[in-house]
Amino acid sequence: METEKYPKGHPQLANVAIGQAKNLAKNINKLAKGKGDKLKHYEYRNLGTMATVGRNKAVVDLPFIKFKGLFAWFVWMFLHLMLILSVRNKLIVFINWAYNYITKNSSLRLILLDDNEK
Repeated sequence: METEKYPKGHPQLANVAIGQAKNLAKNINKLAKGKGDKLKHYEYRNLGTMATVGRNKAVVDLPFIKFKGLFAWFVWMFLHLMLILSVRNKLIVFINWAYNYITKNSSLRLILLDDNEK
């Protein structure tokens, strides 16, 4: 979706898709109620992005500051824990993360086959 702020289209992020979906749902409801003149255009507001890059490494890109490394990794973990809804779920996720960190156990399992083996 091209807008004045994003002439090459919005970033391909989950937050953009979620925001567009919520806006679309509101507009469809307005159309269903016959209020088609009150439709709102969607405009993405960048609150920043974060990503883990590896063990003890992450990048944080906020509108007002950018940083990386161990501190960014802690910020990423803290924010993601706070976004989990219930205290019980936060505790379970934190315990799983701590166990996997201590044991260096990754839940990622890949099965790789040689092209010659079929």
